[in-house]
Parts: sequence; structure tokens; C-alpha cells
Amino acid sequence: MGLVDNYITLTTCSVGILLYFVGNVIYNIYFHPLSKFPGPKYAVVGRIPITLATLRGQRAQFRFNAHRKYGEIVRIASNELSFAHAQGWRDIYGTQAKVQMAKPVSGIEEQEGAQSVVTAEGDTHTRQKRMLATMFTEKMLKEKEPLFIAHADLLVKRLAAFEGRPVALGDWYNFTTFDMMGDLLFGEPLGMLSNSEYVPWVRSIHDSLKAFAFIMVLNEYRLFRALWALLPSKILDTLRETHFRFTGQKVEHYLQLDEKTRSGMMGHLLGGGSRKGLNLGELHTNAPILIFGGSETSATQLRSLTFLLFKNPDKMGKLVSEIRSAYTSSDQITYDSLLEQTYLNACIEEGLRYYPPCSNGLPRTVPKGGTTICGEFVPGSTNVSVATYALFRSPRYFYQPDSFVPERWLRESAGGSPVFATDEKGIALPFSYGPHNCPGKKMGYFELRLILAKVLWHFNLKLLPEDDGAEDSWDNMRNYQTWTRQPLKVLAKPVRR
Repeated sequence: MGLVDNYITLTTCSVGILLYFVGNVIYNIYFHPLSKFPGPKYAVVGRIPITLATLRGQRAQFRFNAHRKYGEIVRIASNELSFAHAQGWRDIYGTQAKVQMAKPVSGIEEQEGAQSVVTAEGDTHTRQKRMLATMFTEKMLKEKEPLFIAHADLLVKRLAAFEGRPVALGDWYNFTTFDMMGDLLFGEPLGMLSNSEYVPWVRSIHDSLKAFAFIMVLNEYRLFRALWALLPSKILDTLRETHFRFTGQKVEHYLQLDEKTRSGMMGHLLGGGSRKGLNLGELHTNAPILIFGGSETSATQLRSLTFLLFKNPDKMGKLVSEIRSAYTSSDQITYDSLLEQTYLNACIEEGLRYYPPCSNGLPRTVPKGGTTICGEFVPGSTNVSVATYALFRSPRYFYQPDSFVPERWLRESAGGSPVFATDEKGIALPFSYGPHNCPGKKMGYFELRLILAKVLWHFNLKLLPEDDGAEDSWDNMRNYQTWTRQPLKVLAKPVRR
């Protein structure tokens, strides 16, 4: 009887689990508050499909494919909606948006109990954002223009030393942008251009982003949250210390310098000790964000834009012609003069549309009681965000959305075509929208213009065979907040004048 009883008990439990699973699937598909929204059936029964896509670095492509099939508002998980709709910017990220910031996932995003400009809300966010914004005004950028130009010129010098031999241009883009930001913030570069190699912290950035993605998606599961909460504080302290060690050392070294002679902008962020400035904890918490945000995204964009130009040689030829005819000397390439290069700026805008540096909008949660987004009522506790990559490639808003066509950004009088007149270019917001948009937009554009113009003025570039014909790898490249570093091996032959 004992064996029979055990068999009956096991069978009953198995049937119960199966019925619970089937019932949950039926509820999620047909009776859940989000059941009215279209989406792949295999995805809406839970979070496993979107979790796997995120862990594989394919979240942007997963959402892109879903929007192409199901429309502008898609249910991509049982409790999550993805928006590739123009109104989504305002309704999810605008000043009047009735949604909540997603809470920090792991606790390692903070240093000394201080939140960053990314996670802070209310008055704390406003104060930090205003102080950070003072770093990136046009006046400040022009004041620091020699710093940026010096590093761009050093890049040219280092590339010239290869004398036409193969060079991993993508790595050198990273060396340049990180050295620029290190110099801007701390008064000294990270030394990557000089040493021709990554510092360990920069090399490991994508591993850190993968780890954060892992924690972020698993945080949606109650069991994981419970286990995470049980972790000893020593483990969290170790993770936090590892994340902040490099930039923390930079901050501490900087603060020990004489206030009268140090040149970096970190001291400026302290606001002279006033309430308007950042406190020490906030300085530490924001340091890695500032370095990463002003470096990795720009280098990624330079890499992808250069590749797109290689794959569209007519566009490359047109851009090279504009740059070389505009300047008789490299010294003439300046902040103001770059603003006047219409095709250069069109290429940059199209590159940002084609491969937005942050392909997934930051997550938000609908509060209790629900709200209306893009004309649809969305119930409380729903996760929402703009699918940036899918939105920028939407055929509703762009003609030939999957083609790289800088001309769409030009007026007809400047070489544009009337077929792009209906493009809703105003929705292409690669630096996001609203109070939490990127404060370093102007600096980002300056980095892109300056570095690309310097490289194309000085060198004839040729993409090497191992990267030629690599559209598939680029279109399917992984993304953990930013795109992974794709190889971009080229021959850079100096132009003889």
C-alpha cells in the first residue's frame, strides 16, 4: 500500500503542477489584463522568451521582429509591453508621464548610499542633472575644444604609424573616446592611445554589462529576488567594490590634487561644496556612468557608422569629398566648422538612426490604477518601454527604413530627395527624451564629427576581407545596453598632399 500511496501522491502532484501551468498559460493568453494586446503567443505565457533573448544580447532584435509582425504596441511578456510608436516618447519618458522609474535591480549601482543621475528621481535627479549639464554646454565644449582636438590628432599620429598595415580601427576609436573623457573629467587621459591597449576596466565593460543584464532579467522572478535578498552583505560589497574600483581610484587621486591646479571637470561637479553640487558619494556613483556614457557609446557609433560607409561606397565617397574639399589643413577642423558640413552631419544622424547606441529604452513601470499610453489604457504593474531600434526602423515613420540613406536628412536644395519628405525624423531620438535624456548630447555629436572628419581627411580606408561581407554579423550583433564591440580591421593609408 505504501508504494501505491506514494505513486498516487506523486501522480496527484504532477497533475496539479501540470494543471497549474496549463491554467496559467490559458489565463495569460485569454484573461490577463494585457490579453487585448497582440504579441507572439509563446512569449506572452511568461517571461522566459524575453529573458533568453536578453541574456543572449538579442533583446533589440526580438522586439524588432515582434513589432514588424504585430504592430506598434506589442506584448512581449506576460506583464510587459513594447512600444514602437512616436507618442511613446512623451507618454513613457516625458515630464507628464504617469509611470514610475524601474527600481535599481541589484544594489551595486550605488556607492556610499548615493544614487546616480540614471536612477535618482525628484529633486535629487534634478539637482544632479543640472550640475552635469553644465559640463556639456556649447560654451564649455568650446573652452575644452583643444583637449578633444589633441586626442583626435594623437589618434591620427598613431594610425599613421601603422604605415598601411592592418589596424583594428574599432579599438582605436575606443582608445580615443575613453582618453578624451578621462582627460575631461580627471585632467589626465587613461593612457590607451599612448600605450596602444585597453586598461582592464574598459576591456571588461561588456562583461559587466552582461552581468547587469543577467541580474536585471532574473530580478523579474520572485525566487531570484528572494535568493538575492539572502546574499550576505559581503558579497554585495565585493561586487560593488569591483564595479567602482577603477573610477573610485581616479576620483580619489583627483581629489588629492591641488584645487588651484587640477584641470579636470570632476571638481566642477562638486559645485564648490554648495547644495547644488554633487556630494562625494554621488561623485563616485556617477563617475563610471560619465566615462562610459561619453566614451563607449561614441566609439560604438563611430565603429558602426564607418562600417555602414564601407558597405555604401557611394556614400563614403561623397563624405570624403565633402571633408577634403572643405579643409586645406587639418587644423581647420574645429567645433564650429564641423557644424557646417551638411553631409557629415547627415551621415551621423543616419548612423544614429540605423544603429542607435542604446537600442532599448529604459524600463518604466505603470503605477497602481493604470495609465494611458499611445491612446491605449495600460493596467498597473505593467512594464513598458520604447523599442528604440524597432521604432527607428519602422516603415510607418521612415521610407526605406532598413537602408542607410544619409540623404533623408538633407533638404532638397542640399541634395535631399522628396521621397523622404514624409519621414518623421523628429522621432529619432538616440539620446532619449524627457528629464532622463542624455545630458552629453552636444559632446557626443562633437566627438563623432571630429574623430570621423580627422580620420577621413588623413586616410584612405579599406575594409579588410575578414570584415567585408559581414552584414549578418552586424545586423545580429549582441546588445547589452550598447552594441558589442565588432571587429573593424582596415588598411589606413595616409593621404599624400
